Amino acid sequence: MESSGNGVLTYFASDIHLFGFWLECVRQGRVDMIQNYSSEEEKKTVCDQLFMGDRAYALRVCMMLWVEAVKIAEKVAVPDAVINKTFEDCIIRSRDASTPWMLVKLSEEYLVEFARIIDKTMNDSTPSPIFVKFRKYIKSHICESLTIEDIADALCISKSHLSHTIKRETGETVHAWILKEKINLARLMLSKDVYCMNEVWGLLGFCSQSHFAKCFRQVTGLTPSQFRTRTDLSEGEGR
Repeated sequence: MESSGNGVLTYFASDIHLFGFWLECVRQGRVDMIQNYSSEEEKKTVCDQLFMGDRAYALRVCMMLWVEAVKIAEKVAVPDAVINKTFEDCIIRSRDASTPWMLVKLSEEYLVEFARIIDKTMNDSTPSPIFVKFRKYIKSHICESLTIEDIADALCISKSHLSHTIKRETGETVHAWILKEKINLARLMLSKDVYCMNEVWGLLGFCSQSHFAKCFRQVTGLTPSQFRTRTDLSEGEGR
């Protein structure tokens, strides 16, 4: 494993947006986002351009990717036995992956599995019906300027009931939870390397770029620019 000074991104070159986006999805347990990222044809084009048929190089890059996923899983306290089995299964299967494309597809399946495990680990306790509805409402209206009054009205409960429920189940205020969800989505958008900075803060309902930057740093410890250009994907953990 290379030192964090070089980082896994050294191997991702111009295609950081694909692998960086996948790893960010793993951090957030977003199976759906990994599976829906671009078409098979587009991913195969990236694979061909990056590896040019060199399986040995592809294996080296993919191995770095797999190790990064292990580090992410360790941070959210996924049991060692589960991590080891998932990693070992991937290593065993890689022996039969005779082309770079087969290794990339294996990596995608492996990261989907880790994202699923991480999502289950982070949401293992049984949430209340109110919290389930709250979380669903936030995800559905994440691009809006959400207020506790609007959310409470939509869920047909009082503001105080909503506040106490969210605080009890998450240890956070309603505002803090909403902010974290918005910044998590911003991280995905920045990792995908498709949206410019102005589009990100505008789409997520922030009043200005400076306000967005301040909130982003509050949650991640990095500015949006630092997050986009950082050389170590394991830094800036926002959860």
